Amino acid sequence: MNACCRAQPSCRDTLAPSANGGVHPVAGQLAAYNDRHIDLFVSYFHPEVELFVHGEPAPFVKGSAALRESYSKMFKASPLLHCELERRIAIGDFVIDEERVSGLRGGPPVHAVAIYEVKGGKIVKAWFLRGR
Repeated sequence: MNACCRAQPSCRDTLAPSANGGVHPVAGQLAAYNDRHIDLFVSYFHPEVELFVHGEPAPFVKGSAALRESYSKMFKASPLLHCELERRIAIGDFVIDEERVSGLRGGPPVHAVAIYEVKGGKIVKAWFLRGR
């Protein structure tokens, strides 16, 4: 079980923390997201990062400047924002997180899946799926 899961007993991690180097930046960005620490959050992403809504051809964020702008706005609009990791799977360059996000712009909790592609210790792409 990696460090981010220790605080959430419901999280079932499929690997030891050293088994996949991609877990570190994903765990780091999640902690920074929950702290709404924008500088630390952005540091885990490649400068040319692309974020997608799963199934959409065009990214909704392209590059670290757009990442900073988009997430800064969300952090300010959502002071109670919190993402609880429910499960993590890592294979090759990919890390898949199942999450429960609460406090997002004052709305109800959201069940979500995030798929991260990690290269050179940085998140280069991510795809997000949301349910209710």
